[in-house]
Amino acid sequence: MAHYKILSDYEIRSALADLPDWSLAAPNIEATFALKTFRDAIAFIVEVAIEAEVMNHHPEFKNSYNIVSFSFCTHDAGMKITDLDIETAKKISALAKRFQGMA
Repeated sequence: MAHYKILSDYEIRSALADLPDWSLAAPNIEATFALKTFRDAIAFIVEVAIEAEVMNHHPEFKNSYNIVSFSFCTHDAGMKITDLDIETAKKISALAKRFQGMA
């Protein structure tokens, strides 16, 4: 089981202020990323999956051609947003920037 801290509303809003890709859609945080191609979207998903497995925290996602959307919270915490969700969001956004910056 992962270790996490359930965040207060203030902590969630403060963290999301530093993550412009992400928004609150209670009980989840969510973001959508547009990649250049379907292949880029799938490669991005694979990279996120590897990071998620390392963190033992697995986000829900949807893919439609080059668009990948994420929406998640920590189920083990009673469907609350935790510091683990924010850390996952940071990693996803960093990966998205890398993929979006590829020629």
